[in-house]
Amino acid sequence: RGLRSEGRVMAPMLAVGSRVWCRSGEHDARSSRRANSSRKASKARAPKRGESPIRRAVVVSDVAETRAIAATAPTEDAFSLGCPHFDTCSGCSSSTNLDDFPELRRAREYFAKSHGVDAFECATGDVTGWRIRARLAARMVPDDTNAGQKLALGLFARGSHDLVEIPHCVVQHPRLNDAAALIAEACSRAGIRAYDETTGEGELRYVQLTAVGRDGCRADLDPDAAVQVALVWNAPAPTAESGPMSAPRAIALALKLWNSNSADSPGDIEPPNGMRVHSVWVNWNDAVGNTITSPHWTHLKGDRFAWSGHGDAAVALTPASFAQANAGAFDAALARIRGLVFKDAAVSELYAGAGPIGLSIAATMTQGEDEDGGSVRCVEIVGAAAETFEASRSRLPESVQKRVSMVISRAEDVCRDAVRDADVMIVDPPRQGLDPRTVAALTGGTAALTKADGGDEGVDEAASSAAAAAGLEEKKPVVKEEKKPMTRAAKRRARKKKKAKAKNASQAAVKAEAAPKEKGEAKPAQPTVKFPAPPARLSRLIYLSCGFSAFQRDCDALIESGQWRLTHCEGFNFFPGSDHIETLAVFDREETGSALWEE
Repeated sequence: RGLRSEGRVMAPMLAVGSRVWCRSGEHDARSSRRANSSRKASKARAPKRGESPIRRAVVVSDVAETRAIAATAPTEDAFSLGCPHFDTCSGCSSSTNLDDFPELRRAREYFAKSHGVDAFECATGDVTGWRIRARLAARMVPDDTNAGQKLALGLFARGSHDLVEIPHCVVQHPRLNDAAALIAEACSRAGIRAYDETTGEGELRYVQLTAVGRDGCRADLDPDAAVQVALVWNAPAPTAESGPMSAPRAIALALKLWNSNSADSPGDIEPPNGMRVHSVWVNWNDAVGNTITSPHWTHLKGDRFAWSGHGDAAVALTPASFAQANAGAFDAALARIRGLVFKDAAVSELYAGAGPIGLSIAATMTQGEDEDGGSVRCVEIVGAAAETFEASRSRLPESVQKRVSMVISRAEDVCRDAVRDADVMIVDPPRQGLDPRTVAALTGGTAALTKADGGDEGVDEAASSAAAAAGLEEKKPVVKEEKKPMTRAAKRRARKKKKAKAKNASQAAVKAEAAPKEKGEAKPAQPTVKFPAPPARLSRLIYLSCGFSAFQRDCDALIESGQWRLTHCEGFNFFPGSDHIETLAVFDREETGSALWEE
């Protein structure tokens, strides 16, 4: 959910300051429609922080009525961006009526036609200043002040990898804009070169900026939030012997940024608007391709954890942690989820990330040694989550800590036990939705046998093997041999080899698919494993979706299984300005419960 591109075909462009230029040097003429839209949006007064009301867009099943509501809605109000970068930046797809967008209308149509939901509500909060984490690309662009180039930070123009600077982005927390300006100035003084994806040369590839509120306050509520800075450096991960000093220029840049907090020595940079640097990290990424970060992180300066309050829980984060960019909208969804969990229930959460959902539920559990007071078990695939989760868990009441745990594993490897041991199941999968094995565990269906099950061994043996792997033991990470740094020529050869390998693989796949048809042979059946129906103990499934197409698929599978019925659904606008909706749905067992809208 970082850099986004809509894939539109556009002429190659270069960004110079707040202007966008074609490669020929001629000014890029905007279409009259987009230019007029931008001028109208720019006239709107940007709402002050905390001033925007939450407007719940009730989308009814009648299309004509929906259009009438949209036609009568004001075009210049608290739900308009008024961003000066909208015409060129790929970050937002809409600048007005941000509480009414195509995917919301698709969601309304789906729930109305497929499930008889007459009204589907979607909550939209502040549309400016909500983004507390941003990933910005670093590239060299023409410098207005001289005939040379400068390092700039920003997003890519639509349909290209040409950088557009966004110094006045209105959706980002203002301190993120200040941090980007500070880093660009520090790079200019230090002579840091940005990454060139065509040659693989350069030093700074990306920056990841996260606003951190004081004393655990939610960052979007703190206008003076500090910023956690992560520099993505074009270099291999340091070895144990060399340490981070193998990249002295990265260390020098990090120190320059950190020293801006005091700015009391000659050469120190005065941070814009009194911005404070919370901490500085370096991510080591010399891979070929568009991967933004690697698994290799080094903490250099400042506090290791950035703390954020969610309900009554304090959640620790590092740059490697998954964090919702819109803390306000996420907190609204969390409050709703907590209200949907039965008191003192045994809760299993899959795809937990850093664990803010489970931790906020744990903070409400009855204190005491009695296990009947509820429990929370979170499952997350990213190993770095174990450290932050343990730090967060330590801040819960001591009697509650013993009933809260995290399993580092793939959801598909532990879904059988997660279903068996829970009263309430919570899933917050990525945009691809639930994996097939988790769907099978929830519906009593059949899923393909995977390597984790033991390959082509018997189904019974594979199933018991998977169950054994689903315990609370953390899987040991695979230790890879350290690689020597690649030369520029070696990187070029690697890129060519990767392209040739991908081309050969696609050709081989086409031939393999066509071969059985030519010879009249049937493809061998893939081994499968049958899951039992979920136990009666599991009475509620709470699904927070960030990919609506995948949610439709999973929702249909859950209901068609005869095990579940949809009892509640609502939406949250996590990314105002984009065509994206977060869907919160509640499924209760078919034989129990009534729809929340029927009560």
